[in-house]
Amino acid sequence: MKIGKYSLFWLGSIVCYLLLTAVGLIEFELATFAVISNLTMLPFLFDSKNGITEYQKQQIVKDPINHLTFNDNVLYIGSDSVPVDQIRKVALDTCGKTSFFSLPYNQIKPGVVPAFEFPPEQFEDVKSHLKNGLPATVTFIS
Repeated sequence: MKIGKYSLFWLGSIVCYLLLTAVGLIEFELATFAVISNLTMLPFLFDSKNGITEYQKQQIVKDPINHLTFNDNVLYIGSDSVPVDQIRKVALDTCGKTSFFSLPYNQIKPGVVPAFEFPPEQFEDVKSHLKNGLPATVTFIS
């Protein structure tokens, strides 16, 4: 079993606080204990590998047509896949020098939806590619 450095830091801070209370140097207070245990978790939350910032990074795709492929009623988005019959809405929009694609109602794992950015020059081609491969009941959101 591998224990990460943030887990050890969290555990160490709690043990130190409990030792200080056991020795009698400070009084135990539940609020202080909660603050110490939660504050020591902040570095873990903002670590890009496993924290809350992991899913904020958008993948930038230079060739979105080849990134979005249809095969046997499945839409492949790079290495991820979603059955076509489960797709209800597609978010597709352009903002400035970037276009965005997302399937906001199709999670590929908890809290993560397929999404990427692509060049705005390819927006209409991507939209027609998706309209050709998806059922007419799918709604495009922009």
